[in-house]
Amino acid sequence: MEMTKEALIAFSSAGKKVSVDEPFNAPGRRNRIVFDALRHAASKKIFGLAYEKKGSLYLDLKCDPGRIDELVNTMPYILPGQHFTKQHWITLDISQVPSRETLGKLVEASYQLTD
Repeated sequence: MEMTKEALIAFSSAGKKVSVDEPFNAPGRRNRIVFDALRHAASKKIFGLAYEKKGSLYLDLKCDPGRIDELVNTMPYILPGQHFTKQHWITLDISQVPSRETLGKLVEASYQLTD
């Protein structure tokens, strides 16, 4: 699925009370990878982390720990979590996600798990 990081953030935030910031990017020096944290507006808990790496767009999401192995082993667009604990997070390769519906379900699950 083709999508810009800005479009991914807008899609993932639609219908939710979300704030977005760059907590892992030190002012005065930019990392090669710019991480945009999608947070619950009230609690500030992160439910998603959007970033581009080597020309590809990724989104880290919280996931039910009991489902991670099954999802990683059966869905080629789902990778073990890249930046948070692999026991609770997955990483989506957005270019490989088959549909907006699939993406929306995974984002919603992460949003609910971190509420």
